[in-house]
Amino acid sequence: MVRELVVIGGASAAQSTAVYASRAGVDVTVVADEYGGQINNTDVVENYLGFKSIEGPELAERYVEHMRDYDVEEVLGHRAVDIRRPDHFEVELENGEVLEALSVVIATGGSRRKLGAEGEKEYAGRGVGYCAVCDGPLYQGEEVAVVGAGYAATEAVDYLTDIAEKIYVINRSEGFSGEEITIDRIKEHDKVEHWENSEIVEFYGDQLLEGAVIDKNGKEVTLEVPGVFIEIGTKPNSDLTGLVGKTESGRIEVDSQMRTGVKGLYAAGDVNDKGVQQLAVSVGQGCIAGLNAAEYVKEVREGKIS
Repeated sequence: MVRELVVIGGASAAQSTAVYASRAGVDVTVVADEYGGQINNTDVVENYLGFKSIEGPELAERYVEHMRDYDVEEVLGHRAVDIRRPDHFEVELENGEVLEALSVVIATGGSRRKLGAEGEKEYAGRGVGYCAVCDGPLYQGEEVAVVGAGYAATEAVDYLTDIAEKIYVINRSEGFSGEEITIDRIKEHDKVEHWENSEIVEFYGDQLLEGAVIDKNGKEVTLEVPGVFIEIGTKPNSDLTGLVGKTESGRIEVDSQMRTGVKGLYAAGDVNDKGVQQLAVSVGQGCIAGLNAAEYVKEVREGKIS
């Protein structure tokens, strides 16, 4: 059985692709390990048009509900591990199953970046975390640290001000980047202490994390905290195929229509090299990819493309 369009991914770009392609009249199959993506790790979304404020997991649920208004086949619980094109596209799943398709949209998003410091792997899940929204409530009334100073880090710090007694922000450079409204809030908050030109050298503890050794302005200091959140952005989940061109950072190269260098293969959302990493961008790119993939499928149907 050769499917018409296979969409790989479980978050906003994938679900937007599925909705628009389905409405355009092609059969759509969505392949995902699970639904939600990074938005599930977002406390509150305040910059998505139409919603002054909405919890991330709720918005993720609404995406799925909307997609399910259409006749979309769902293949869940298994991650795609390879895309080949001997004739039709072949999408191989981690369980060995292979789905053939006329067209494929990669909308696999990104994963949290690791710091690479000594002890990080050992204490992951035992004090070292990558999602302040998920694990922050475990540190009610305690001191914690957040590594990073970009969008993810500032949002994490802002969230933690309602939970932690004190938040140390460990920043290897100077200043913050992100939304000015969030930056202004955390700069003015008396719970936040910003350590610039600093980076974690080592995590230490016994069964659980007890603290971190930090190079602070060239001097080694010890920070005793039970929780450290590494919020230094994401890396693209683009390693499932070697068919496409990628940037040095691993993002899939696409044109303005979300087309890769392979006919019939598209990439939308945080996995590609176009635009900033925001929900609105991912949804918009899913629309573009879905409509273009649908047009491609129709041309294959009509024999215009072999």
